[in-house]
Amino acid sequence: MKNIDYTQICVCANLRKKTRVVTQLYDKLLQPTGLKITQYSMLANIAHQQSVSISRLGAILLLDQTTITRNINLLKQNGYVDLMRDPQDARTKIITLTDKGVEKLNEAAPIWQDIQERIINDIGIEKYEEFYETLKTIQKIIKSYDEE
Repeated sequence: MKNIDYTQICVCANLRKKTRVVTQLYDKLLQPTGLKITQYSMLANIAHQQSVSISRLGAILLLDQTTITRNINLLKQNGYVDLMRDPQDARTKIITLTDKGVEKLNEAAPIWQDIQERIINDIGIEKYEEFYETLKTIQKIIKSYDEE
């Protein structure tokens, strides 16, 4: 029987290690703005949606409601987002960007854009597109396991 080092081939451990390195780089580069990449991503998605419920934002970002709520509360404390009750459903909270949030997003966007372009250019657009498709495939496969 072949001797396999499972610590080196574990899909989950390898993805987590690599994403930590990427997250640390984005956080370091975004540091002058006071945002972490998770907060930037939330602001960008809220801006894209224009207004979004906490549960919808969680579905978009694949994060649980507790994580979304904790991060939204931080963004609210900093004055970047407003939270209000949905007029059609009082149980639902709607998130919108404030003017200060739009300014913060505009401050951080060029930094984010620069690192995005640098990484994609260094990898090569074809390899990046293939990598992105592989990640989407892994996500679909994992989701299918939940349905079993």
